[in-house]
Amino acid sequence: MARFSYFLHPVFPQLRCPLLAIAMGLACVVMGQSKFTVNGRMKVESGDMSNTRVVVYKNGVKERTLTNSITKFSLDLDLNSNYIVSFEKDGYVSKKISFNTKVPSDQVSGPFTPFDFAVSIFKQYDETNMVVFNQPVGLIRFEPSLGDFDYDTDYTRSIQSQLQAAQKEVEQKQKAEAQEELVNAKTKAAAEAEARKQAEQAAKDEQARVSAAKKEEAIRAAEQARQEAEARKAAERAALEARKPAPKPEQPPPTAPKAKPTPPEPKPERPIPTPPRSPEPGILANAVVGQDTRRATVPVVKEEAPPADLARTGGTDTVRPHQDLLDEDVVRHEELVVEPNKVVTIVKHEKAGGVTEYRKVFHKWGGTFYFKNGEPCSQLAYDTEARAEQLAGATPGGR
Repeated sequence: MARFSYFLHPVFPQLRCPLLAIAMGLACVVMGQSKFTVNGRMKVESGDMSNTRVVVYKNGVKERTLTNSITKFSLDLDLNSNYIVSFEKDGYVSKKISFNTKVPSDQVSGPFTPFDFAVSIFKQYDETNMVVFNQPVGLIRFEPSLGDFDYDTDYTRSIQSQLQAAQKEVEQKQKAEAQEELVNAKTKAAAEAEARKQAEQAAKDEQARVSAAKKEEAIRAAEQARQEAEARKAAERAALEARKPAPKPEQPPPTAPKAKPTPPEPKPERPIPTPPRSPEPGILANAVVGQDTRRATVPVVKEEAPPADLARTGGTDTVRPHQDLLDEDVVRHEELVVEPNKVVTIVKHEKAGGVTEYRKVFHKWGGTFYFKNGEPCSQLAYDTEARAEQLAGATPGGR
């Protein structure tokens, strides 16, 4: 008959009686039996089976140790011996079961029913009285009234109260431990959730940083490429310019030598002069008899009379003297300034009242401008007042 117990709630022999007849019926198949077989099962509360062991002591001497597949195991015990089977695991309370296999001589051949049992072990808690477990939690012996092996009920009753007290204390510890584990699990879950959240945020931040860095690097690379392209273009332009032949330097037109003014000859005293005749607009090299004895020191090239002179002379080449210029003696200076892009004719009239300056500016691009004392004037005014033939009594270059 099978019997199971975790030794806190043992199965008493009364439960076996109805099946005794069945056990006796097996005698025909187990005649000559000299062993007592026990089938055990081991359980670890709030733990696993790692590092568990079953140690078998025979008559006070360690006989063997089981470490593999001990959730279920079988032992063949010799008759007429005392066995202690200890169930052990580091950090857990060990439990022991005692097997007394002594039988009457007339019962040695049996038959004996295999004895099934189960043992559970639990954690060792500090400040918990586990002295009761220093002795076996169960005793199995031959029961003459049954003719088979069963629990010693008297022994079980003697330690029952101690086992119950220890069990109650262990349950309280287990409950407190479960509550603590629940709190720890919640705390751990919250911490893990927070860690995941921070990790996700850190991953997002890192992704944003990497993305920004990539954009910045792309902008920098584009700017560098642009600068390099511009540098290449500039180098190509410079190389192209270097291959071109150098332009010949522009030769400035020769400047006309400035004629040094001839100091005027002293004017002889004379009676009040009569108005001079209009000079020929050609070369004033010789003085006219009976007129002012001054003479020109440089030839005057004859040119086409301007419209103003033709108007005054009635269409002839003879220019009438400007009446205002004949009122007093005038010294005329003329200077030609040649520059790369223009030619400037400067005429100055000196008289007792001051100096009057006339300028004619001819640009190479074709434009001609006239000025009197720095202010723009018309060509007619320039031709009327500044030309040499208008000054019949003037002394060129001075008096």
